[in-house]
Amino acid sequence: MSEARRRSWTDRLRRRVQASAGARRGSAARPEVSVVVVVRGTAGFLAECVTSALSAHPSVQVLLASLDPAAEEAARAATGDRRVRALPLDESPLDAAVAAARGDYLAFADADDTFPDDALSPLTRALDASGLDVAVGPVYRHSLGRARPPGWEADLFARPLRAGRVVDCADLLVGADLPGTLYRTSWWRDAGLSVADWSAREVTATRALLAARGIDVVPGRAYEARMRDVSLPIDAQARFRPAVVRTRVAALREVAGLVRETGPDTYRRWLVLTLTHVVPPLLVDAVGGGSRALELLAPLVRDLVGETGPGALAEVPVGPRLLARASQGTLHDVALVQDLLADNPHGLPTERSAEGAQVVRLPVGLGIPVPDAVRRIEQVDRVLRTVVGPLRRTPDGGFVVNGAAFVEYGERATVPSVTVAGSDGRHVPMTVQPRVAPDINIWAGRAWEDRSGAGFTGSLEPELVPPSPDGTLRLEVHLGRRSGVHEGVPADDDPASGSPMTAAALDDGCLLVTGAGLAPATVRLVGGKGSTKPAPVTVHGGGWSVRLPLVTDLFSASVLLPAGRYTVEALDPAGEQVAVGWALDGAHDELVTDRLRIVPGGGPGQPVVAVAAPLGVSERSAFDQQRLQSHVYAAPSSPSYDTTVVLETFRGRSVGDSPGAIGREIQQRGLDLDLDLAWVVDDPSVQVPDGTRALPRRSERWYDALARARVYVGNAGAPYWFEKKPGQLHLQTWHGTPLKRLGEDRGPGDFQTWRHRRRIAAQAAGWDAMISPSPFCSEVFRSAFRYDGRFLEVGYPRNDVLVGPEREVVRTRVREALGLTPADRAVLYAPTWREYVGVRDAKPLYLDAPLLTRLAPDTVVLVRGHYNSTHQADVFVGDRRIRDVTRYPDIADLYLAADALVTDYSSVMFDFALTDKPQVLLVPDLEQYRDVERGFYFELEAAAPGPMVATTEDVADALLGDDGHAVARAAFRERFCPWDDGRASARTVDWLLSQI
Repeated sequence: MSEARRRSWTDRLRRRVQASAGARRGSAARPEVSVVVVVRGTAGFLAECVTSALSAHPSVQVLLASLDPAAEEAARAATGDRRVRALPLDESPLDAAVAAARGDYLAFADADDTFPDDALSPLTRALDASGLDVAVGPVYRHSLGRARPPGWEADLFARPLRAGRVVDCADLLVGADLPGTLYRTSWWRDAGLSVADWSAREVTATRALLAARGIDVVPGRAYEARMRDVSLPIDAQARFRPAVVRTRVAALREVAGLVRETGPDTYRRWLVLTLTHVVPPLLVDAVGGGSRALELLAPLVRDLVGETGPGALAEVPVGPRLLARASQGTLHDVALVQDLLADNPHGLPTERSAEGAQVVRLPVGLGIPVPDAVRRIEQVDRVLRTVVGPLRRTPDGGFVVNGAAFVEYGERATVPSVTVAGSDGRHVPMTVQPRVAPDINIWAGRAWEDRSGAGFTGSLEPELVPPSPDGTLRLEVHLGRRSGVHEGVPADDDPASGSPMTAAALDDGCLLVTGAGLAPATVRLVGGKGSTKPAPVTVHGGGWSVRLPLVTDLFSASVLLPAGRYTVEALDPAGEQVAVGWALDGAHDELVTDRLRIVPGGGPGQPVVAVAAPLGVSERSAFDQQRLQSHVYAAPSSPSYDTTVVLETFRGRSVGDSPGAIGREIQQRGLDLDLDLAWVVDDPSVQVPDGTRALPRRSERWYDALARARVYVGNAGAPYWFEKKPGQLHLQTWHGTPLKRLGEDRGPGDFQTWRHRRRIAAQAAGWDAMISPSPFCSEVFRSAFRYDGRFLEVGYPRNDVLVGPEREVVRTRVREALGLTPADRAVLYAPTWREYVGVRDAKPLYLDAPLLTRLAPDTVVLVRGHYNSTHQADVFVGDRRIRDVTRYPDIADLYLAADALVTDYSSVMFDFALTDKPQVLLVPDLEQYRDVERGFYFELEAAAPGPMVATTEDVADALLGDDGHAVARAAFRERFCPWDDGRASARTVDWLLSQI
């Protein structure tokens, strides 16, 4: 973080605390809650934690438990609040801090974490009312900007609960922790509790819960745990370190001993839940921690399974059971089982054992035997799933409802029984008929189970409808001895408010809409990534109609609407909104063509249209995707190849890059080649070139083309299940010269890194050739992908346009399409993807574009987000001097249109160097990205093709100053793009044709 940003951040924290203190002035002088903040390491996030603690309750005392004398200074420098106190601590800083607590209640926090505003008040109110000793609230876990609510224990916090002794609510003992819990201070001291080691704090938390007279369980959000080190290298993340694993194992053993003493029933429940929810994440992390981590974990898992016993082990779901068994093998076995679970989030593939039991089909290569008792589908795996739709009133006063019910891993479709309960407690059986519908599979979400026959239609005669004062009826759907409960209010089919509309059809890219009532003058769709033009309404005797082209303007080109939600805007001749709404009859609630799918929806007064990829109801479900993969792609294993060349850029988000250049070269060779060019597309707005066809990702056409294509050209990884068949040709173009380390060169990785490496290595073994633009790239790719196949050392086809004879023509055309004048100085800003901020900010804009346009008045900033952000809404909409060009089809055109480039660590610096135009590297997080995030292949400072700066002001100075980097750019081109001479596409296609 730059010093300027750090000061701004600190000032905001100080203002927040001062505002909080001012608002609470006059509250009780004696703090009600003492928060012990545990400071470890450098405490880089201490100020944020302390500030949130001061806001967590109207009256609070913050005690810093740290041996670092700089902790108090750091906290006060950020907050300026005298309620923060650091103590001269001995070797037991936590107990010393607890001894100094003056509050009625006691809470703990890790300096990495935070409290939501006023988070402790619900806990204090609960203890004030109950007089109990302990209150527990939900802990939300943050990672990479995403907050995850409580997982398996969410039902505990669904409503307030007052438990007696914890043995009456044994679930609270599983994963017990000090943060997120409030303790009565006097009781804590009387109980003689001590926190000997913060790293093993679950032991103290368990002792406290076992000693408590009673526990209040309070809904809400009590605490926010943050994985601050998640973006660090694996060897720098605490949870992967053998010492931390050893401590965690010892703590779990001690907790097991404490719970064992409570009695067999509580201990059995704890063992089952611990094996189900606590052990699996530890084993997944062992993949990143390495063999030493598994050596520490395996004996613990073996002992827990042994104490659980066969009967209780059957209460553990099959996934955790398989992981526990794999832990007794090698690290590769653990990773293979976790890979099986990750590949099958919608249910595991099963088969029949020799004894006829339903068991999980194990992954190939597993090196440890797995008994049928471990891989058997048990009752705990057979979860009842039920759903009901709206309760629709019939004309005679009864009602009907559609629903579905099935048991996961169940093999027979059984019609459920359905009862209705009213306020008098009577349960009235409904008349139930089976219903078959393909869309049930979409709701069911089961990859290996066809649940299209799990539907039902229930009806109830009017005289049998039980009374209910508020009209709410309780529906119970029964299968066997289990049931799902739903509530609803029978209602007449709700006519659309205002003018009712019906989506009649899709015709040639147009939505045909008919309506009744007051006719608007125009109708259009408005969304975050584009809008249609107002379409005139035609009035006729029975109502009105409109033909609405589903296209929008994208950089002066007309394209289909991007996927997303669009509001229906209907205006009268004066430009006022006309109230409209959908009145669908069930036949037109989904419209599909070969390029897009339209789903009308939205509530009264807010009619919307959802635009999506053209996947029909028999293609979208998990079951249908598995079916297409195993029955369309995988069969036949030796296909009769056609003349298709499948081209894929960034998983269908574009038709540019090197596959685009190769496709254009093939087309220019003439029709006598008799090749069918097919583009993988992931969004309706991706426009394929004339003379080629679109293959929507995940569609049956896509699976079939990958199975039968003669050639597959891609610039990134293929689908994980893709395996080149004999006779097929797979050309890998890749998507740039790497600065940051790739694949096997990245160093130790976690489970996801293991998965990526395994898949890319398997695919690399099937590449017939890989394109390289330089000796540097050939060396890097061979190392990163462990690739020992053929390199086409021809240059990048995507860069042909940058040095070709048409570059000035392209520049003029693109600038006109972007609305640039000859006087505009176009600055292309193209930052790379950052894993550590990407989830919460898909377009991390370190450049202050408005400031740059003020500092350099002739500048127009073209913002180009990473291809991972193409689905995000546009930014700076309506600002002529800042244009979001993330969805522009081919970035090479933007290189030519631009007069300068601002980037950071992106591979665009290598391609743009071919234009010999100025570029500036805006790298305020250089140390984080280089030293922590990925690592570089070479010293950027020594080879950079332009100045490296940290602020927008520096960028402006560099762009407005003299260009002093021509020599550096020349050396850069010589090293990294020596083969880019404008003929790369021709040489690549020559090779392709020689092979086919």
